[in-house]
Formats: sequence, structure tokens, C-alpha cells
Amino acid sequence: MAKRHKKNTIVGLDLGTSSVKLVELTCKAENLTMAACAYIPVEDPSLYDIAIKAAIKTATTKAKRVVVGFSGKSTLLQDITLPNGHDDNLDEAVAEEVAKYIPYDVSEAQIDYHAFEDGDNQTRLLLAAVRQQDVDDKLEILFNAGVTPIQIDVELVALANAAETANIGEEFFPEGKGVGIVNFGASKTLITITDGKYSVFREFPVGGIALTEMISQRVGCAMTAAEQIKLVPGDKMDLVKDAIYPGLEDIAAEIQSCLDSYKNASRGRKAEKLLLSGGLIAFPGIVALFTRMTKTEASVFNSFGPAIISKGAEGVMEAHGHEMAVAFGLACHARD
Repeated sequence: MAKRHKKNTIVGLDLGTSSVKLVELTCKAENLTMAACAYIPVEDPSLYDIAIKAAIKTATTKAKRVVVGFSGKSTLLQDITLPNGHDDNLDEAVAEEVAKYIPYDVSEAQIDYHAFEDGDNQTRLLLAAVRQQDVDDKLEILFNAGVTPIQIDVELVALANAAETANIGEEFFPEGKGVGIVNFGASKTLITITDGKYSVFREFPVGGIALTEMISQRVGCAMTAAEQIKLVPGDKMDLVKDAIYPGLEDIAAEIQSCLDSYKNASRGRKAEKLLLSGGLIAFPGIVALFTRMTKTEASVFNSFGPAIISKGAEGVMEAHGHEMAVAFGLACHARD
């Protein structure tokens, strides 16, 4: 009798500052299918729950297993090393380490970690923490939208999972080689440099909104008009480039810092590729610009490797595939 494989379906829900992105991923016998996806702009943060409902309705998904992402000032994702010998009190040692990095009392934090041996009598830990109140606030929004998530994941980890899944078959980089994944959001830039063993994670508080403000100030127009100019510069292209260049330099410097940190952490190995995603990708020439600024080959991350895109998802992916990396990474829990 042929072995029957159970189908696992997960919906990844990326709650961005200016949009809600949804990806439904099904895994059966290691075969991945993107069954549905949706992109819904968020014009008023107080109406977040309505945008989530709209995303679910647009995607026509009935899946109940939802994973949502988390980021922000209260989120910690830190790779550290401890001397061996903490086996009996590792939770206590982790709490002490977390307290060094978070700007609130450790008693307010929800903490998780993954530990693995690193030789030389050391234990490497990947620490994750988020303030419980912030989790509760996000859960309230989700509950109001009729969503009960089975898991809350860190968006930086979701980016790494997206790259790993998309790289099945080594489409982007050889196994064991370092790669950088960058997601340009509206209010932040997420940077993950990883080879599966050594990782550097960074959330940088500069994104598309800050660049729009630079255009607004230079042109002397309202933010809504500046956003439209950013998307379609037309004869203002040179002016827009001059306006946002300082912001792009800051982002590139942060990426370069992460590349250097990865090289140090991985004992001299170099990440030789950057995968870029997010709304900023739509700006003309951005890939070539970051290749030059970071001296690292960059390409757009909008192809999700072995995942078969269903006909119902093709239109959204064609228009917004370059913005779906985090949602895809969250949905990759379908492989678990």
C-alpha cells in the first residue's frame, strides 16, 4: 500500500505599518503550494482588524492555522555565546543575558531560545524575547479580526526561513554559504545574514516612510503627494534620488555593519549575496545601487523556489511578490 502523506496548511500573516500581506502555503510529501495570497493597504492603523479581514476574504482562505510576525523596539533576537556548564540553570542564565539587551524589566518579557554546542567548551544561544504587553496588544487586534494564531514568530527569523525554503535546490546560494536577506518595510528595514549555523539579525528604524518624508521636505509637498512621486518619479527622478540618497546611505551602512558582524561571527566567512525584498524594490535602480553601496551582489527576492503558485495567487504575486518575503517565511511553518 502506498504511503499516505498528511497535508499541512499554514497561513502567514505579515502585519506591516502600511499593508497586510497574507500567504497560504500547503506542504504535502515535501511538495509546496502557495494556494492563496493577498495584499491589502493599511491607511488607518485603527482599522487594522478590517484590513486583516479583507486580506482573508480576498485570499478566500479557510485555513485556521495562522502564524503572525513580530518586530519592533520590544523585540530581541540575539546570537550569543556562553561558557559550557549552564545545563542545570540555563533558563536562569538566559534570563540574565536577556536582561542585558532589552529596555524593560525581564519579568515583562516572553522569552524563548535555541541552544547548540559550538565546540571550545562553549554553548551558542539564539535568544528571542518580546514584551508580553506588546504581544497582548497584537493578539487583541487579531482576535477582533476573528484570527487566533497558533504561533507568533519573529519577522527576522521568518526572513531566514523564507530564504532557506526558497533555496531548496540551491537556487540562490550553495548550501552552507552565507547570504543576506533584506526587507525594506514602511517604518523599518529588517536585515538577516545567515548560513544556517552563524546568523546576524538587525532591525533598523529607517524605511519607506522616512524616505517619503525626505522627498516631501525637498519638494515642499504633502506626504501623499511625495509618496506618489517616490513611486512614479517621472521628470523628478534626479531630485528624488538626491533627496533620499542620505537615507539609502544609512540603510546601506547598516547592511554593511551586519555583513562585517557576520564575517567576524563566522570566523572569516563572507556573505557573497544579498536578497532584497519590500516596497522599496519598486524604486528604479535600487538593486544596482545597493550592490554598489555594499560591494555585494544584490538581487530581488521574489521567487520562492519550489513553491508552486496556484492560479488564484498569480495576480497578487506578479504585482507584490517582492513584498511577500516575510509572509512567505511565516507560512513556511507548513514544512514543520
